[in-house]
Amino acid sequence: MRRFAAPLLALSLSIGPAVAADSPSPFSLSGFGTLGAVRTDKDNRAFRSSTLQDSGAGTALDLSVDSVLGLQGSFKFSEKLDITVQSVVRKGRGDSYNPQLTWSFIRFLAAPALSIRAGRTRTPFFMYSDSLNLNYASPWVRPPVEVYSLNPFSDLDGVDALYRQSLGDVDLELHAYAGKSDLKLSEVSGKLRAIRGIRAALSTSGLTAQVGFAKSNLALNWGGPFFASLSNQLEASGNTQALNEISGSDGKTTFISTGFQYDQGKLLIVGEYAMRTVDRYTTNSAGWYLTSGYHFGTLTPYVTYARQHEVSTDISATTGIPRLDSTIDLFNAVRNKAQRSIAVGMRWDAARNVAIKAQLERVQPGPRGLGIFLSDDFRDNVNPGGPVHVLSLSTDFVF
Repeated sequence: MRRFAAPLLALSLSIGPAVAADSPSPFSLSGFGTLGAVRTDKDNRAFRSSTLQDSGAGTALDLSVDSVLGLQGSFKFSEKLDITVQSVVRKGRGDSYNPQLTWSFIRFLAAPALSIRAGRTRTPFFMYSDSLNLNYASPWVRPPVEVYSLNPFSDLDGVDALYRQSLGDVDLELHAYAGKSDLKLSEVSGKLRAIRGIRAALSTSGLTAQVGFAKSNLALNWGGPFFASLSNQLEASGNTQALNEISGSDGKTTFISTGFQYDQGKLLIVGEYAMRTVDRYTTNSAGWYLTSGYHFGTLTPYVTYARQHEVSTDISATTGIPRLDSTIDLFNAVRNKAQRSIAVGMRWDAARNVAIKAQLERVQPGPRGLGIFLSDDFRDNVNPGGPVHVLSLSTDFVF
């Protein structure tokens, strides 16, 4: 039976020991990857695994959406000081496959229970943040996008402190962090500055629960012809207040999340909730999912229900100009990632460090938004239509 190592630094726990646990060398090298194939049942609804991707899978099997390859190296200077670097290749902005430096930090063991890291780490906004690229560490083909698309800022450049302590039968982890994060997409650039956050987790007898909170300054600058046209119309009509709501560098944002995982004996239950609040530039949105699975030896069938909904829109004010208000409605709809889905899947641990997965989802985008999907006609966002079925197959491995 496979136990999923999602919480508490899953990446280190899952792939580090597989390569160098018994090696006397101060240097260790490990890797991981996914070969995935995805298709939908609608030509005009392209599925993405992330909002960072500019294109997605249609009715033909697509190998680019979920496939990933990563390498991680560590060097131990002493019992108290080491360095870790990780690079990942996967489909990103502009459909490029440029290697991305996802981890690059130096770690100092200040006390037996306290470690301090400086450099680039993952933003610990979600329960599976540390293993977002390591699909082998999770039961699904991919973590539910209804939650994990809420915050696309994945890299934290700064410092953090991790405190781990056993309290009887309970393991406690406290994770405090501070820094910045940058985001660059085809038609938007974003910055989080002065990030301050804390996460707490408890583990006992197969049950892990965690809660996190973060706040930051936010800059979000939209681009592209659609935004340029709306911006010009708002400025020409004197609606500068509305214009200041959708693009700029003076925003504030908070992010809260909570989750749990129970994996003991045969039963697997995983749930997570997250909410993004902002005072301008994008939507306030919340998402959640619940997964239930059962271990039959090397097989783990599961079912997941997930939902993301919009709490408030980008621009809440109306201008009184029908044509302009219609354009604002469309602008809001394009940025609305609301959707709900139900998925059934199967994981097969086919060999040591190899998992094969299949997953079928029924996804209903909207209301008033295409969710994670893309369309050739962006006006479809206002009327997303009926459900889309998504079939995903993957092979995950670590080495």
